[in-house]
Amino acid sequence: MENMSIAIDELHQKAMELADEAFYDSKKRDLQSAQDKYLAAFEYEKAAAMLLVNEYEEEPSRSVLFRSAASLLLNLPYPSDKHFRQAEKMVAHGLSGNPPEEIAEELRDAWRELMAQLQKEAA
Repeated sequence: MENMSIAIDELHQKAMELADEAFYDSKKRDLQSAQDKYLAAFEYEKAAAMLLVNEYEEEPSRSVLFRSAASLLLNLPYPSDKHFRQAEKMVAHGLSGNPPEEIAEELRDAWRELMAQLQKEAA
C-alpha cells in the first residue's frame, strides 16, 4: 500500500500543478490553454482516484480524489457531453464509497452543478 500511496501522491501533485496553471490561464483569458491543462489535470487526478476505486477503507482520500476529478471537469471553459459524463462517473464513484458527510455533500453539490449544466445544454 505504501508504493500505491506514493503513486497516488505523485499523480495528485501533478494534477494540482496543472490545475493551478489552468486557473491562471483562464484568468488571463487563454481559454484553450486552460482547457488543455484542466483536461490533463483531470487525467492525473482520475488515475490517482482509480487506484482507490475499490479501496473503501481509504476514506476520506478516496472520495476527495473523485470529488477533485469531477471538479476539474466542471471548471472546463469548453465542456462537452463527454466531459459531463466523465464528471458524472467521478461523482458516482465518490458517493459509492463511505465518504465523510462533508465530502459527500461536496460530491452532491458537484452533482447538482453537473445537472444544472446539462439542463443548460439541453435548453
